[in-house]
Amino acid sequence: MARSFSFDVLSDGSLVLTVGECCIQTAAKRAHREVTAALLEDRAVTATLEVLADMLERFLLGTDFSVLRADHPELAGGTPCRVRLHQCENGSV
Repeated sequence: MARSFSFDVLSDGSLVLTVGECCIQTAAKRAHREVTAALLEDRAVTATLEVLADMLERFLLGTDFSVLRADHPELAGGTPCRVRLHQCENGSV
């Protein structure tokens, strides 16, 4: 059975979150919960899920969300938008 997520994964491995009903931090937390649940439930863990879990964890731990929302009010919720996350060569998201 195919799993449905609240985010999209692009062919380059980046992740697209949908913001609007919630802020960027909540959207990232939701995506992290979904990926973590998939890793725990599925016996055949894919490398893609592991990379996504790591990328989301880095984003959640390494981002000052108060500053991000202040600099980009559309990420505070209420404005429908899509946000692409990708991991840079230095490991940052």
